[in-house]
Amino acid sequence: MSLTRKMMTAGTVVGGVLGTLAVFNKMTESMAGELDTVLSGEERRYPWKYGDIFYKVKGSSSAKPLVLLHGFGPGASSYEWRKNVDLLSEHFRVFVIDLLGFGLSDHPAIEYTAETFTDLIHDFLKEVVAKPALVVAHGLTCAYVIACAYRRPQLFERLVLVAPPPTILQEVSSDLIDTIWKRTLLIPIVGQFVYNLLISRQAIRSYYDQQGYDNPGFITDELVEYTYTSAHQRNSRYPMASLLSNSLTADVHEPLARLQMPVVAIWGREDQCMPSEISTVFKKVNPRTDIHILDKGSYQVQEEQATSFNHLVSEFASAAVG
Repeated sequence: MSLTRKMMTAGTVVGGVLGTLAVFNKMTESMAGELDTVLSGEERRYPWKYGDIFYKVKGSSSAKPLVLLHGFGPGASSYEWRKNVDLLSEHFRVFVIDLLGFGLSDHPAIEYTAETFTDLIHDFLKEVVAKPALVVAHGLTCAYVIACAYRRPQLFERLVLVAPPPTILQEVSSDLIDTIWKRTLLIPIVGQFVYNLLISRQAIRSYYDQQGYDNPGFITDELVEYTYTSAHQRNSRYPMASLLSNSLTADVHEPLARLQMPVVAIWGREDQCMPSEISTVFKKVNPRTDIHILDKGSYQVQEEQATSFNHLVSEFASAAVG
């Protein structure tokens, strides 16, 4: 067989494979369906520099502003605050948003970094909330809130850090495997195919079972389906490529140490990060940090212990500054 014929044959095979993968990707996207919000409140969109940001507002316009920022993971979105918005809005003007690349916000095909989300939080607080706010951040998002609060303290009144991971107090590092993951997921067609295989319904259920909830009864079909749908919106693989490659990690050890505003950190006792040990580290970095560990809760402690969590946030907001 001549070289030309071999190349033509190889090209045909590769084209056929890519075509099959493209069809699979299209079917997966169409089967995921359209995403809608389950949160109550007024729907709004904030036109940001990289795309529109979906958010909801609920509560009296004269009440103290409270901003809820979701954490990261497959299909992450403001859905995680569904047991908190209504009760907190009785005391606060609640703003709850879907971060860029997640939920009902735009999903631009860009490189997502820690600065992307730090800038978004800054601009949202400055241009939309427009007054010092109580900001509640979950998971890795705690790093961006700490960085922003250190740079622009006038935008914040107090901080609530929910399940902040220990990695945000450590030097950022990445390896060859991280780079391979990122580059693979960003390859057209092939990257989407790999992403679709990784983020299946079973994978989402397993993720929540291993590190989301202490009580498996919270892992409902409704939760899995909503998360799956959110995870399969167009271009969702872009922020996840950055997350899986550790490109979203930020070291905020020094900013946390220098914060002067009131800060409370909350973990579920059954969280994988061993909160009894990690809380000691946070307290050492900033001795003014108020620590709370809630029983019978894991990473999604704001849902598993919603009543205690909501009460704790309300109490913290009204406490006198020591």
